[in-house]
Amino acid sequence: MTLHSEGLVFTLLKTLVGTIGLVGNDDRLVEIVFQADPAMMKERILRKYPQAREQENALLQRAAGQLQDYFDGHRRQFELTLDFSRLPAFTRKVLTTLSRVDYGRTLTYGELATLAGSPRAARAVGRAMATNPFPIVVPCHRVVGGGGKLTGYSGGKGLATKQWLLDLEKQRIEQEG
Repeated sequence: MTLHSEGLVFTLLKTLVGTIGLVGNDDRLVEIVFQADPAMMKERILRKYPQAREQENALLQRAAGQLQDYFDGHRRQFELTLDFSRLPAFTRKVLTTLSRVDYGRTLTYGELATLAGSPRAARAVGRAMATNPFPIVVPCHRVVGGGGKLTGYSGGKGLATKQWLLDLEKQRIEQEG
């Protein structure tokens, strides 16, 4: 499915890790905008999607609810229809593979490349993570460098946010353990 400009709406959601912008239409989530400066969020969304209207619809309400459930520790997997149509085939494959990585688990770029069927493409996986249009929902925060080293995260406040998300998941698992 390709992105149609009509019917594109967005909403801003305040979360434990800052403001998140949700962009979608009636059928699919188009992007989750997650940056450090919430004051610039609306401007960034409208620059990329000038036809979008600030308005909630059923899909965005469902996405907001699922994200809130995640932060509250009640959700480990998301049940949302995501629009991958604008992404290159390799990125789609990597993000689809990443979507199946268990809550609380981390893996390296190389391990993800292998799981995605391209064992020598760790750097390309890194580029796919950097352009992930669905942070948190497609959990790029779970991908780490060799030896478990935290590397690159463009959402929120960068590595501090990545560490916070990993800690959140680890704490929830320990609480249940």
